[in-house]
Amino acid sequence: MIDLPLTEVQSSNLRTLIAIRLGLERNAADTCRAYALDAKTAERLRRLSVEHLWSLVHTVGQVSLFIARDDLAALMDAPSSIAGALAAAHPPRAPVAPVAG
Repeated sequence: MIDLPLTEVQSSNLRTLIAIRLGLERNAADTCRAYALDAKTAERLRRLSVEHLWSLVHTVGQVSLFIARDDLAALMDAPSSIAGALAAAHPPRAPVAPVAG
């Protein structure tokens, strides 16, 4: 394992990548929906070793791999009783179209 200190952005990237990878092991369909992953990308991520994830995170550096939703401010401003419904009604980005084989 790489023994270098992580910045906040790198730590966030690594934690999220590991969480996605674990989610793919447990329930690939739900995880793909939650993170808007297509099947090909999900399978590639699932096959990566933790060491490879560390290497990717260090290589990418101070660039977030997981950008905030366009409507994050609106969700923060919304009453908590409807924020969940608003988030569900407006996905963070357009659904991924299936790749032609």
